Amino acid sequence: MAKLKMKKIEIIASIQDVKNIVDFIQRKEVMELTDIPENGNLDKISTVQSLGFYEKYLTEAETSLKVLDKYCPESKGILESFFPQKENISFKEFIDNSDKASDILGVCYDINSAAKQIDESSSSVARYEAMLETLEPWIDLDVPMKYKGTKTTSAFIGTLPDYYTAETLKDALLPALGEIEEFDCEVISSGKTRSNVFVVCHNDCKQAVYDALRSLGFAYPSDPTKHPPRVRYERYQNEISTLLDKSDKALDTIKENAKYRKDIQFAYDYFSLHREKYSTIGKLSVTDNIFILDGYISEADAESFCKELESKYTVALNVYDPDETDDVPVSLKNNSFNGAVESITNMYSPPGKSDIDPNPIMAFFYYALFGIMLSDAGYGLLMVIGTAIAKAKFKLTGAKKKTVDMYFYCGIATLFWGSLFGSWFGDIFEVVARDFFGVADLGAKINSLLGFNLFKDGLALWFQPVQDPMRLMRYSFLFGIIHLFAGLFAAFYKMWKQGNKVGAICDVIPVFILITGIVPLGAGILSVNVPPVLNKVGLIMAAVGAALIVLTAGRESKNIVGKLGVGLYGLYNTASGWLSDILSYSRLLALGLCTGVIATVVNTLGTIPENKITKLILLIPVFIFGHVVNMAINLIGTYVHTNRLQYVEFFSKFYDGGGRTFTPLKTNTKYYNIQED
Repeated sequence: MAKLKMKKIEIIASIQDVKNIVDFIQRKEVMELTDIPENGNLDKISTVQSLGFYEKYLTEAETSLKVLDKYCPESKGILESFFPQKENISFKEFIDNSDKASDILGVCYDINSAAKQIDESSSSVARYEAMLETLEPWIDLDVPMKYKGTKTTSAFIGTLPDYYTAETLKDALLPALGEIEEFDCEVISSGKTRSNVFVVCHNDCKQAVYDALRSLGFAYPSDPTKHPPRVRYERYQNEISTLLDKSDKALDTIKENAKYRKDIQFAYDYFSLHREKYSTIGKLSVTDNIFILDGYISEADAESFCKELESKYTVALNVYDPDETDDVPVSLKNNSFNGAVESITNMYSPPGKSDIDPNPIMAFFYYALFGIMLSDAGYGLLMVIGTAIAKAKFKLTGAKKKTVDMYFYCGIATLFWGSLFGSWFGDIFEVVARDFFGVADLGAKINSLLGFNLFKDGLALWFQPVQDPMRLMRYSFLFGIIHLFAGLFAAFYKMWKQGNKVGAICDVIPVFILITGIVPLGAGILSVNVPPVLNKVGLIMAAVGAALIVLTAGRESKNIVGKLGVGLYGLYNTASGWLSDILSYSRLLALGLCTGVIATVVNTLGTIPENKITKLILLIPVFIFGHVVNMAINLIGTYVHTNRLQYVEFFSKFYDGGGRTFTPLKTNTKYYNIQED
């Protein structure tokens, strides 16, 4: 199970069968179509107009479904929201119901028009409500805000930036007016920082009163009314009432059409498929009588595809190997265990032409490293249960299935390592046993009941990293070396398969000898008791490996000095690069301890009270909240750092990437799963 061998395929058939053959290719989902350039004898079919129509129809259907989801949402469970299910429909039923797609467009237009009316009404209501807010302080004014006075009087209607009453306003104006008394003040409304006032005076003192008001910060209203403010206020209220009625009627229209949700979903898939089909037809080259179609197909699918196509239509087929210059897509075929990490590889880059499929090698290490870093059996158990329910309840396909499978296997690995490290939601079982049942050492108690020592330290089947972090660090480096050696042997296999046997031997074997020789020396530095004989063997191997690297790394150089210089540089790069890579695996220790320590702290916080009843009442919410947060945060960290170890340390040993994913023409539907009759 690895990269599938790809073939190029050319199809020539009658122009009358073009739509049927493209439909056939779309349903089989095994052929990627390529664009054929125009030449003097071949033309292109213009599909711009048809594509434009289907794009428009698709947009209308998509928008109407969003409107229904907003105003008439379907009741779904949490898992169903994450894993929406497609409804099965046969190809014959799909064709028979195709007329519904065009008919339902009218419903889509009605729904979208109603939603537009609601949005416009909501916007207008908000605008009118803002206007009402500005009018409310003037509601008690019984003259228009534009009122200027009578033949003998002048009126000033506006605002002052301070709190006033009629009396305090008069007192504030008097110093500026002197002996002028022919004026009167009324405060319509006031607040801490603003007063709305009405001031009237005799025309003879108009300017003096105005100057006095201006000295206090007087300003006219920005939008004065021609009528008393209450008239405009009531008109705005009526406008709001009318708009709300329109909005309610529009909402009723949406709710009435919610019964057509399934039909609209069908129309969405129908328009989507036709958009894809006409986009494909635009890649064809045609004459008056025939069309030519090129593409890629896997060797495994080519025979059955061609046989079935020839049985249905009169076609001329040509299947052949692509040239070295062709941009051949990459198609992978793996079982669920290996295939679950394909998305991780593709995020980095699909395999290039010279690459092997890294997923069968990477999968085991990915799950193992993920489990060590998350390292809590309780969290792993939750992952296994959750993903198992999703796999059993929902018919998952494609990327969603692979993602769920990946977290399922990661959960198993986390459960395994968490059991070895004795972490079950931190130390919750030991805390409960000690604080509620008086059992000081739960592991020892269980060992006594079993009659043999199942647990070595607490509830750990192996050891507790929190109690012995240096031990985990040593094993982290060991696991890292094994992981890197797997990448090294993958490089050996890749070069050997390509015929570069000299490169495989000279570039891989010396590095393997050097690092293997350094391992016992490094173990001694980390306080591991290494037998003297292994140290001597290690020194010899390290020296031999270093010498081989110096002698072989510069083999392409033409002179002795160049060979030696490149060889020494190669030795430096190998030693420094591998040291850096191995040290990177200390993140296994860091993240593993982080999960366990935080989980233990959560349990400690939940058992602070002395009283058992109070302790239990506090422990339950603290336990749930604390472990949910801890699991979420460490899941993200574990995912990121596991990916980093694959991308930076592992892939750098053998993987180039740069490939292009095989993208066959498919029935890319969102709501219906079209099945062959």
